[in-house]
Amino acid sequence: MKAPDSSAADPDPQVAAAVRLLHRRRGWIWATVISAVAWVVAAGLLGSLAPNGTGPGAVVGVIFVLLLTAAVIVGLVASVVDTVLLRRRYAGVRRQAGARTAHYPARAHASSYPPRHRFTLVYAWFVMAIVLGIGVASLPGMIDGVAYLAGAERSSTFTPTSYGQDCGRSGCHTVTNGTLSDGTGATWDNEVPLGEPFTVREPLWDWGFGSALMDGDPAAVVYVILGLVFDSFSVLVLVHLVKLGRNWLRHHQHRRQLASSGWPPNQ
Repeated sequence: MKAPDSSAADPDPQVAAAVRLLHRRRGWIWATVISAVAWVVAAGLLGSLAPNGTGPGAVVGVIFVLLLTAAVIVGLVASVVDTVLLRRRYAGVRRQAGARTAHYPARAHASSYPPRHRFTLVYAWFVMAIVLGIGVASLPGMIDGVAYLAGAERSSTFTPTSYGQDCGRSGCHTVTNGTLSDGTGATWDNEVPLGEPFTVREPLWDWGFGSALMDGDPAAVVYVILGLVFDSFSVLVLVHLVKLGRNWLRHHQHRRQLASSGWPPNQ
């Protein structure tokens, strides 16, 4: 059985409030760090996973980057606000609160239940849900990359019909729009002569980051490596989700046992 929260047992309400602020700020800080790292990875590799910049994969990537941007801003602002609130407490109160939270891990555990601050737990899981979504969206790209390297993708004829511009952080370059053999629209990430069909490999799983046409083994290798990175983080999120569910179940079983034994006694 876990020891009760020190803030709940503290007879001094000011110290108890400072303890809650420390726990809450710790949760905000770690959630913000996770958001920032995920933002850097997602924004930096978006061009690699969705090189055309206009397909469904690019749209999915932009949505995730925008969500992570909002998460970073919210977490950073909340961390600063809690820090300001702590600074307004008397130094003696802060020292007592720090002593009462020193034995807790420096890193807030997303799988801990009951949480010491529910809103930061929800916020942390919101961020991890975004990371999980990136992993799900990158899974088709990884499978398509493996299929491309193994020669398992179906061949199709790409007919170039028009040119377009793909603009990113490094500037703009010309792409070629066209259609595949079945009439599906597609984009080739280079400039090729119009009206001269050539053979391409159709994506095995045309969804998410797997919707782009690959133009060679190097691109396929990039898709496989980045897919493994994102899906590894997704597996870690799922592991924490299982732990959270297990801790939630244990907590409620313990509460039912206490209730059946007549604890706490009626006052």
